[in-house]
Amino acid sequence: MGRARKPSRRDWPANLYPNRDGYKYRHPITRKEHFMGKDKAKAFAAAKKLNALLIPGNDLVGRVLTPGETVADAIKVFRADDIPGRKWAPKTAEVYESVIRRIEAGLGATPVAEVTVKACATFIREVTESERARQQFRLVLGWILACAVEEGWIDTNPALATRKFSHTRKRERLTIDDFRKIWDAAPQWVRNAMDLSLLTLLRRDDVVSARFSDVHDGSLWVIPAKTEGSTNIRLKIAVAGPLAELLAQCRDSVASPFLIHRLPEKARPSNMRAKDREHHTQVLPEQLSRAFATARDAAGIDADNPPTFHEIRSLGGALLKEGGWTNEQIQALMGHSNVAMTEHYLGGHEAPWQPVNTGIALPR
Repeated sequence: MGRARKPSRRDWPANLYPNRDGYKYRHPITRKEHFMGKDKAKAFAAAKKLNALLIPGNDLVGRVLTPGETVADAIKVFRADDIPGRKWAPKTAEVYESVIRRIEAGLGATPVAEVTVKACATFIREVTESERARQQFRLVLGWILACAVEEGWIDTNPALATRKFSHTRKRERLTIDDFRKIWDAAPQWVRNAMDLSLLTLLRRDDVVSARFSDVHDGSLWVIPAKTEGSTNIRLKIAVAGPLAELLAQCRDSVASPFLIHRLPEKARPSNMRAKDREHHTQVLPEQLSRAFATARDAAGIDADNPPTFHEIRSLGGALLKEGGWTNEQIQALMGHSNVAMTEHYLGGHEAPWQPVNTGIALPR
């Protein structure tokens, strides 16, 4: 610390000193001295102005009036310029929007210039205890602060310097024996859903969204919801063998536009229908997950992290691999693709329907 001011100079600005019959200013960083003239008022005013410019955080009024761009400003840029190009599926967008809102609530008012690596790390650790969620918050915060870098508000992205959280899948794989046990304990509509996912490798949301009108010209035509608007994957699944038998079985006594359907347990007026349900027989994704979990528990599947409905896709892929399918054939049925290559070939054209055949025999 510098020496205390003499009582006669306690009201002098910092770094200003007497010099012969005038005043001098000592630069707070270089320590170089500059003559400030003989006029006391001018020397005091100049010293105060220099201190405001040269000493970080000294100009408190200026910091309040012009705090600089904030994290909330970076979020605005991210929403306006980045998100539209990412072409997220609706559910993916919903998940990320929830993360963005929590970042905005926690760091939104902070100037981006004051967001340090420690501030990012502390926020990420305190916002959740889940390793997977921390990984997600770090990713999104990095995207947001990247916008601040690109706008020239900051030079480096502090989120990228934080710890990378590793998340390993804890869910148990579904075996063919467990599939059979769960199938035996499930009601018929859940059995149909399980069989449809196993035969086509469709995701849960696509299973419950499939309609009878999607079956025509000898194929089941599907645009996977997770890839719609992003990778342009379209599947034309040949209807033959076990799949043809399953689709015929789905046409039961219940009049429904959906392949997987059920009558509601309690009748309710049409104006009380769930807001996300188009038809009273429609099964929502969460309903299928709960019904599958109920059948799984009834079947006595004991595991620390029991398999979910989504694991049927993995099981179906493994069965096809055992049956001689190549990775490329399984990739086609699962709807996976290289986004950049797909966009290169399909740019300016409507994405073609991709023909695939399914070769799984239902386990009974």
